[in-house]
Amino acid sequence: MDLTSVFAQHKSRNIFFALLSFAYAFIIYAFTVAPTTSFWDPAEYIAVAHTLQVAHPPGSPFFALVGRVVSMFVPSEYVALSINMISVTASAFAVMLLYLIIVRLIQEWRGSADEMDIMDLIGMYSGGLIAACMFTVTHTQWFNAVEAEMYASSMFFTALVVWMTLRWSANHDEPYSERWLVLIAYLFGIGIGVHLLNLLAIFFIALIIYFKKYEFSLSSFLAMGGISVAAFLSIYPVTIILIPDMAGRIGNITYGLIGPVTFVMLIVLAVLFGVYYTQKKGMRIANIVMLCYMMIVIGYSSYALVLIRSQASPPIDQNDPSTTESFVSYLSRDQYGQSPLFQGNSYNNRTGSIDRTTEVLFPRRHSAQPNHLDYYSRFSSDLDYFLTYQINHMYLRYLNWNFIGRDADIQDTGWYAGFGDTRHADNPANTPYYFLPFLLGLFGLIYHFRKDWPRATAVTALFILTGLAIVIYLNQTPFEPRERDYAYVGSFFAFSIWVGIGITAIIDYLKKFSGKNVPSAYATSLLLFLAVPFWMAVQNWPAHDRSNNYVPRDYAYNLLMSLEENAIVFTNGDNDTFPLWYIQEVEGIRTDVRVVNLSLLNTDWYIKQLRDQSTHEALPVAIDLTDDEIETMTSSLELHEPGDIVVPVDKELLRSVFEATPDQLEDSTSTFYTTLSSEGNLDMNEMTYNQLRMATPYSMPVDSLDNEVRFYLEGRFAGRDSQGNPRYYLQTQDKMILHLLENNMWIRPIYFANTVSRSGQVGLEDYFQFEGKTFRVVPKKRQTGPFGYVDPDIHAERMSKFEFNEWNNPDVYFDENVRRMLGNYRYGFTQLADAYMQEGNTEQAAYWLRFGEDNIPFRKIEHDWTVAVLYAYRYMKVNETERAVDLADFIAAELMEDLRWDMNDLNGLEDRIGSLEEDLREARQSAKMQQAQAITSQINNLRNRVQEKISDLSFNVSRITILQNVYFELDETDLAGLLGAEVDIITNGRLALPDSIEQSREQILRFGIDL
Repeated sequence: MDLTSVFAQHKSRNIFFALLSFAYAFIIYAFTVAPTTSFWDPAEYIAVAHTLQVAHPPGSPFFALVGRVVSMFVPSEYVALSINMISVTASAFAVMLLYLIIVRLIQEWRGSADEMDIMDLIGMYSGGLIAACMFTVTHTQWFNAVEAEMYASSMFFTALVVWMTLRWSANHDEPYSERWLVLIAYLFGIGIGVHLLNLLAIFFIALIIYFKKYEFSLSSFLAMGGISVAAFLSIYPVTIILIPDMAGRIGNITYGLIGPVTFVMLIVLAVLFGVYYTQKKGMRIANIVMLCYMMIVIGYSSYALVLIRSQASPPIDQNDPSTTESFVSYLSRDQYGQSPLFQGNSYNNRTGSIDRTTEVLFPRRHSAQPNHLDYYSRFSSDLDYFLTYQINHMYLRYLNWNFIGRDADIQDTGWYAGFGDTRHADNPANTPYYFLPFLLGLFGLIYHFRKDWPRATAVTALFILTGLAIVIYLNQTPFEPRERDYAYVGSFFAFSIWVGIGITAIIDYLKKFSGKNVPSAYATSLLLFLAVPFWMAVQNWPAHDRSNNYVPRDYAYNLLMSLEENAIVFTNGDNDTFPLWYIQEVEGIRTDVRVVNLSLLNTDWYIKQLRDQSTHEALPVAIDLTDDEIETMTSSLELHEPGDIVVPVDKELLRSVFEATPDQLEDSTSTFYTTLSSEGNLDMNEMTYNQLRMATPYSMPVDSLDNEVRFYLEGRFAGRDSQGNPRYYLQTQDKMILHLLENNMWIRPIYFANTVSRSGQVGLEDYFQFEGKTFRVVPKKRQTGPFGYVDPDIHAERMSKFEFNEWNNPDVYFDENVRRMLGNYRYGFTQLADAYMQEGNTEQAAYWLRFGEDNIPFRKIEHDWTVAVLYAYRYMKVNETERAVDLADFIAAELMEDLRWDMNDLNGLEDRIGSLEEDLREARQSAKMQQAQAITSQINNLRNRVQEKISDLSFNVSRITILQNVYFELDETDLAGLLGAEVDIITNGRLALPDSIEQSREQILRFGIDL
């Protein structure tokens, strides 16, 4: 084969470079893909896809179908990897399409590539390839590409319709070119079954068609805008929401003459007739419109999976969309509530609450949660909140992460270009790009508008609608549980187009000023590749390589191994629950356990599922509420009067049940059940029968249990009444926990995951027994610590079953969420060591401390150094001298660095306050009262930050004080003295450590950590 002749044509070169960009992305993603499940939604999507169940709304049925196909032929241990590879492949194709889109856009103003000179070709191919390689390793795209989330697939569909639109544009005068538009419509329909973000490309398509077919005029442009909006609305909400809604209502409207299925068939027949009629009458444009709409409906039909599978009542059946009414609610995401968009109630700065008496335009501060109200008070208006938080913090910050640089992986961290110092220099996610990608993108934007403003306008529409428009639509509240940059990947894709055009522009200017010096063009392209995509790949690889990260999977395994047989376990939310669903549904581990998600326990459909449905071997839980009672409970909010809650303990019943044989418990017709019913006055029904079959004894004799469980339940704070008295309420989940405790009769084991917040534990802490990663509710009140009562033998037995695959590998990256979870494990080891030390068994205490650190070693970046300090202290207490000193040395160096940064921050804040106070005096002297009021507000905010910083400093010094005590107790007096001297220097004498071992011991006693 003559390669020279093959590559003489643009088509061959273009295909080669496109495949090269695909291979580049695919290899990077394949090497860094997660080998198993990840935290958050991927765990649920893997479980749902592999077993075709129903994910949280609005679902991704097409993604689930593809996941089922690719995973059904692989062993269970590789199911997660196989579904993760969907994202890898889809993302690599999106990168390839980015290259093709850039090349196509450049040809729009340059003409055919076969007529370009060598410099123009270098500029065009370099722009496409380098931008594609850069987008491959941007933070958000890479994050989405290596886990089983739908955003990677959604980005692929978006890129595909953009490229196909440009293909239509290049061939719009050819016969049957409309087939591209029909195919695009079908992809829109399929894309709906992945994510609705794909629909936002409609406006890009409308602009491309408009500028290709019409001369610009204000009237025609406005008409095009109206048509594109109508097209969007015809799909969402008309087709996706309103037609299914009408299908659910049509029976009542027609008095039963037309059912939902008949109505849908009539819609389909109407569309088919429209296609036939417009074709027969030669109505070309109308026929194309009808064909496109028909293809969208065909693609949208993947949602039939949701209805069909929900009617089979699978274990994961979110929102139970088994009827047309619940299906519409599912599509509308009613479970999550609705945020006001253009009009509604908003926060009033004067009253400090949501003003329910007046509706305002563009309300942004709409949440009534107490912590949200406190945050809203920091802003002068809705516009201030919108620009400062929603635009700057929740979008521009993410844009800067991807094209300027990221400071760290800590929640709410800012961007960092690489100029100046940062306290997060050691964080693997500290990734400066020195503004280079961002500047190339700005240059490309300007150059694109100069060369081809119609297509530049279309790209701008794509950039804004997949970025800022989403910000407006979401109307986000403060304190998001995690970063949300993944939702804006389409906007970052659009900006990457301009990065490629910016590179092309540089080569164009080089051609102009260098006299078509071809070697300089190649050299410039190589330099740009090294400076942008290569540098970004080097920077981002450590924080995006998940190839050996098994923590989410092992977390689920370890939590389930912490439970007795047939247990019920309350989990906190999605991040706690989804990995458990994965490991039960895919790997089949501990399917006897019933997982109860507390956040879902506030919904009626979930309570009914718990009451009525088994999940594998786990029978329904002890709920005897009727449907009406459940709906009333979940739809109303009542105040709660704080007081004691009493749940009786029937020891005779427990003794009989725990001593019964399995055959007796399985046979509901036996005399055993008759005896229970007559002697214990037990109401023998299906619910009771289910609980008895799930009975599992306690780790202590029944006679040692208390006769009743009595605990004080204050409730959740609901503000104050007109007299200033506090008011409290219970969420539905709190009421249901109490209901389950009473109806369960202490027969079936009930646990709380130890990640459940204190407010979710309803005051049961005195009855908690710490077992592995969970708290078992035991009807015996004992002396408990912050982690409940610890029976060291049980706790150790549970933790001995744990798996820690690659957790001690120093090359494995753990993000902030994982680091937080590792700290939770370490507290489990320290509590176990404490229990053994209280028994005088220092050998076992030392063993478990060593076991913990060997499996979960401390790293240079940690979520919280407190547990590390307590670890070193306990090493000292059990005579592990070498480990204590080594760990103390390591921690002290990190805490001192934090102390220096905190003091610098404090000094900066105080200097700023001093400067503002001077400005305030000048403003008052000049009678500029409005300016003075604004300065006063700034000073008050800064003073609040000063107090927060002083609190951080004090807490940091208290941890250093504990380390100093370790040195003192181990006769490392010189090290203790050096520690004190260093703190004194850093804080300028404002904070001091003890001067002697006696003072140090007194301080430790005040901390309350001495055993």
